[in-house]
Amino acid sequence: MADYGVLFTLVLVALTFVIVGMCFIVYIMVIGEREKRRKAEGISPPQDESASAECPHQFGYLSGYPLDRPIPEECFGCMNAIQCMNQKTLPVEAQVAELAEEQED
Repeated sequence: MADYGVLFTLVLVALTFVIVGMCFIVYIMVIGEREKRRKAEGISPPQDESASAECPHQFGYLSGYPLDRPIPEECFGCMNAIQCMNQKTLPVEAQVAELAEEQED
């Protein structure tokens, strides 16, 4: 006799693939309809706000930011916030010392 547990598992896996495929097709259709509507109405796609706006701080500002203070509001919508946190920068005192040395030369 056939093992019904294995057969049932295979049917569930096949149905899962069918459902995921159908969801993907519907998603692609929705994206296509949105693009058609934008073109028909003459609406341009949304622009990246952080790319057009200049950062009020230097890149790497968040890496030296104190942990006990809240993150500045202007950093919340920035697309480069993660890279800014991971950027290795000199402490503020070292930056001031470097600027003073450059001005002396």
